Amino acid sequence: MIKFIIESYSFRRILLLTILFISLLFVLSRLFDNTWGSSSYIPIVNLEDVYSRPVEYDDINRVNLKFVGKNLVAIEGNKKFRIKDHNTGYEYYDTVSIYYPDLTFEKTNRIFFGFEDSQYLDSIYFVVSKSQELKIYYHQIFYSSVKIKELNEFSEDPDEFRIDNAKLVKKELLSSNDSLINSVMQYFNSNIDNLGIAECGTNCVIFKNICDMYGVPCRLVNLQGGDNDKVGYSDNIGYPLHVVCEVFSSKHQKWYVVDPTYGFRFKLASFDDYLNAVEISNKHTFRREDEIVQDSVLLTKRSLVGKDYFKYYENVVFSIPEWKNRVLKKLVSIFYGNFNYYLYLFSNNFPIVKNGFYYVGIKTFMYFFMLIIYINGILFLMMRRLFLVKKPKY
Repeated sequence: MIKFIIESYSFRRILLLTILFISLLFVLSRLFDNTWGSSSYIPIVNLEDVYSRPVEYDDINRVNLKFVGKNLVAIEGNKKFRIKDHNTGYEYYDTVSIYYPDLTFEKTNRIFFGFEDSQYLDSIYFVVSKSQELKIYYHQIFYSSVKIKELNEFSEDPDEFRIDNAKLVKKELLSSNDSLINSVMQYFNSNIDNLGIAECGTNCVIFKNICDMYGVPCRLVNLQGGDNDKVGYSDNIGYPLHVVCEVFSSKHQKWYVVDPTYGFRFKLASFDDYLNAVEISNKHTFRREDEIVQDSVLLTKRSLVGKDYFKYYENVVFSIPEWKNRVLKKLVSIFYGNFNYYLYLFSNNFPIVKNGFYYVGIKTFMYFFMLIIYINGILFLMMRRLFLVKKPKY
């Protein structure tokens, strides 16, 4: 039976068409990537994707809200809390009734609750408004003193949402870890002759290793001046390139840039907070580099940097952990060769070729279009063979 199928006219034609389809698909994929002419990244649409706190410093109170009935809202907290006037203890979950407007246009529901580790109450102002249509209402959160993580959704894994105090750093570090950051800089300066200072990438790895030794959250950030759809076609990121570090300061409650190659960190004259890479990028874009104050903290170089330095910050590239699914990684590398799924890009001048969403979307449409042609080709061969079959003689 199998031999009959393999030697059949239809099977040989379909096999030939499949080989042709795979070959054509491979050629078109390579041609598409060469025409696209640039590596594409995940565009940053929410800065919290890259500027969230390190887990060990993240003790921010959050809640999830979800309707569990017409007049009942459930609250899930990442810390234990107690709703005001409820005769219950502190729990991760509770419900509260809301009221609808009767004679007025809208009704404001004030929900007060306190977390177990706080002496102050938090509040959510939940507004219900009448629609012009009967029995239809609009619900809106007008004000909240605590961050609302999800609306009408609860966490799939409550343990992942809840704060594990055992994973947090000491309370004094939660308020300020500047003593550790200063220790890193002192160590760097004291041993600068023996660290093997070289180009920017090596310098940043050296600085990060010292940060790891002192327990300071630190990461490498890639910078690219110019657009690699115009220059630097042979490079994955473009030219000119530079690498800096960002450290997390619990005193300033933010990540900020430390450049081990030039020895500087940066802030504005009117603020004490140091600047992260995206903030520097925004200042450069709107030609306001003069507002940036340079704070020399490392002994790598002592001369101030000029405006040409800030051109590096036209494109800021962040690395995220790669996918653990090896099969999925391999499929992406085969079918979407120009897509860097582990790199997030911030840019105020975002060319279409750098947008990974556009790249994946357009190329997926190409694959789908080719697949439709292939399926129709197989159906054509089968229908043609069917019509050519002669009727048996009686």
